[in-house]
Amino acid sequence: MRIRRLGLAALAAVVVMTGGGCAKAITGNPVATPGEAGKGMVPADLLTTTCREYLTMDTVTRREVIAAIGKSGNQLVAMNPQLWAGVAAALCGFVDPSAPVKDVVMGQGSR
Repeated sequence: MRIRRLGLAALAAVVVMTGGGCAKAITGNPVATPGEAGKGMVPADLLTTTCREYLTMDTVTRREVIAAIGKSGNQLVAMNPQLWAGVAAALCGFVDPSAPVKDVVMGQGSR
């Protein structure tokens, strides 16, 4: 009899705890993790990204730009976009901010 009471008490506790979590809807908007404000703005056409835009992007968006450059026919960039994302960031620090990242990576940034 004692085991039965303990079992019923445990079952009741589980039901109350499970149901209690669903009793109230949480209102408002989800908040990003501190330090990660969300994904930066991505240009409509990644191939026309300028160095000014590129240097303000987060790491993931920079890789997307470099991957787009690789897909446009640059096989060397396509082989290792992570490496070229860093190279492009370094090169963009030396050229005109309005230079397209595609031209900088392909060696045409200082025309």
